[in-house]
Amino acid sequence: MTDFPGLTLRRILRGISLLIFPWLPPFLFEKIDFSFHLNHQPALYYDLTGYRLPVDMASFALGGILAAYLLRPRWATVQIAINAILVGTLFYVACPVYGPGGVWQPECYNSGPDGLLGFRLAGIMFCFGVLPVIVKAASEGEIPNRRIRPAIGILSGTILTIVMVYLPISAWFSGVTYLPSFLVFQELVLVGIPQIATGILASRIGRSLKTGVASGIVSLLFASILFWTPECPGCDRSLVYILVPSWALFALIGSITELGLPSWLQRPKAPHWLGKIRPQDAQRVGLALVITVCLTTLIASNLWDASVMYATSLSPGSGDLSLGQPYYPYVGGYYNSSQYRICCVEIGVNISMANPRLLAPNNFLMAGMGVQSPNCCVDGWDFGWRADVFLMPNGSLILSGSSWETCDGNANCGGYIWEHLWYHSQVNLGSKPLSILIYLRMDWEQMTIGGETREGVNWYYNTTGTPWTLFGSYLPDPRLGTYFDIGLSGGQASTIPEGSALLYQFGVASKIHVSGWSVLLIDPSFEFQGSWRVMERANVVQGDYSYWKVRYRWGGMPYDGVTARANLIDKTIPPGVVEFSYTGGTLTNFTPLW
Repeated sequence: MTDFPGLTLRRILRGISLLIFPWLPPFLFEKIDFSFHLNHQPALYYDLTGYRLPVDMASFALGGILAAYLLRPRWATVQIAINAILVGTLFYVACPVYGPGGVWQPECYNSGPDGLLGFRLAGIMFCFGVLPVIVKAASEGEIPNRRIRPAIGILSGTILTIVMVYLPISAWFSGVTYLPSFLVFQELVLVGIPQIATGILASRIGRSLKTGVASGIVSLLFASILFWTPECPGCDRSLVYILVPSWALFALIGSITELGLPSWLQRPKAPHWLGKIRPQDAQRVGLALVITVCLTTLIASNLWDASVMYATSLSPGSGDLSLGQPYYPYVGGYYNSSQYRICCVEIGVNISMANPRLLAPNNFLMAGMGVQSPNCCVDGWDFGWRADVFLMPNGSLILSGSSWETCDGNANCGGYIWEHLWYHSQVNLGSKPLSILIYLRMDWEQMTIGGETREGVNWYYNTTGTPWTLFGSYLPDPRLGTYFDIGLSGGQASTIPEGSALLYQFGVASKIHVSGWSVLLIDPSFEFQGSWRVMERANVVQGDYSYWKVRYRWGGMPYDGVTARANLIDKTIPPGVVEFSYTGGTLTNFTPLW
């Protein structure tokens, strides 16, 4: 029998631990979760899918702790990096293929509009894994080379920053803020409060206040580069430039708690009370503040306040902003029905009274409809379709057809929430009498492009006495469900945002509030089992509750001053017709229209 000297049970367990962590737990969790989808058990699939990102991060954090105590820092870093690359490859490249409904599709995660979601997800897993290695090495003085200490300190501070602020920063660069009651925590992150911890770690490694300050600046620049490519229509990202001094300041505060006050502050001129504060106590208070802010942003990560509305090519420039993100006043109605799937939707629009001279140069008045459709297998990745009439300041009417892809903060979306204008088409009708009635229609229809026949979406319009005219056509990703969802999803509308999505909506919006208008929306309809039906029930929805999926809305801001006339409010109005007017009154969410 062969003897293996030195092969002890302890070393065997070490080897198994390093082999299993951190890549195997997230891979197995993904396989188990997706098996429920393949076996047509959607309830179990959706129950687990939202936990993939926490499982990934926790697995790499635990793997990093094990590697930190079982390997030297450089080899632990290499091990974590290899595992991050492995998981990224398994989730984005080496994915099995299956055939739902006869269409063969890969199991891969969504790579996103810019194709970089896989790199970001692998990067955040690496950061969670390597952070324990860095912290242990810094605490035990395992970085003796003085020449590389500053560089390692700055790199370590940047890694710590990404771990702390990944969710709120990525959301901000994608045009998303928290719901108002939690907005302060994103503001604290943007101001740079977490840089207190960054400065402590960077200065501990670099043993210099300059290293700590530099780490705060580099962290902001790196985060900006990392998340600059996600789209953010109408956002004001210039805010990031004025934050550089703030991030540097809080990094300096953290560095001072680690290394003490610089010599020029230790003169007799310094306030007497300043000398009584122990650095250890100041550091504890600073770290407690950082932990509170960062944990709260993590706990509140489901409370995003996200909105999409229109293609900025129609009207460049931003409207009303909240923390640099755009929100548009919107009011409309929704189909108050159980959820089901249809091929086609239609509505009539009549801007019966409006004064274009009241519109600011970059403003507009739009009226139309929006509807949702899901995908086959990537949870959180859903699509919003719009057809609208725009009244521009010069009096011209523009027809717009658009499709938005949006994704929740699941692991298969790169771990953060984002939006992207998938497709946009427009046609300028020129100056028309405002009494003109325009019908808009969106249909799922077969189309052949490049020899491939699949289902796509066509946009049509007509006016009184004219035939339907095609003005937009789009063949989407084959993983998209080839239908529109209408009705309510997830429960009673009053539980929004935790409950329902209002899948089929019709309404009026503008970039900023404008008065003196009246819009008729006529016969919002859908094709069901071969025949067209006007929606039999409709209720009011304001922009702050206009969720067409659980986390995304049309507009995002109530249209204050607007009232409605409809059959259940005014019996002279026939069912299926609503007139929204700016009268200076109020309109309550969920008020029945007909």
